[in-house]
Amino acid sequence: FESVKNISPIFGRGDKEYLNINEKVINWLNYLTGQDETVSLIGSATCALEICISNFIRGKVLAINNGYYSQRLSTIAKHYCNIDTIGITEIEKVKGTYDWIIGCYTETSTGYLMDIEEIKILKTKTNAKLFLDATGSIGLEDNHRYADIIAYSSCKGLFGLTGGAFISKKVDIENSETIEK
Repeated sequence: FESVKNISPIFGRGDKEYLNINEKVINWLNYLTGQDETVSLIGSATCALEICISNFIRGKVLAINNGYYSQRLSTIAKHYCNIDTIGITEIEKVKGTYDWIIGCYTETSTGYLMDIEEIKILKTKTNAKLFLDATGSIGLEDNHRYADIIAYSSCKGLFGLTGGAFISKKVDIENSETIEK
């Protein structure tokens, strides 16, 4: 009800009121996610996920498969990098190093919630950075700060309207163009 009650034209505006609202929202999202920077997009979480993968995820990648949406991440990432895929029961068996680990914190297709503490240990063990699809977990689960970059929409755990997506990241994560130069 609050979303409908307070609806006003927002996207595409650049006036002082919009800039004030945007700054408050971005600061709140940085706090909520434990990330340093957040960018807002007009579009779905899928749009944000594809932007993240195409701009940041490179090198040797470990994908954690816990359902349909995590498989979607792997499918997108295969266009940009070398992917090894494991199931959720194989995390302890992982050996070697990776540039990135990718997965869905909350996999809504199967109702599976990752053990984020276990993923944090895996991240350290493999010397990898962590990218999470946070669409089903943002606003509902803690410790998104363990990730180096996350993508999500406004319409699930944030209880916002559809059509808004976000990418939140650590300040030291550079896009792949910067990395490859």
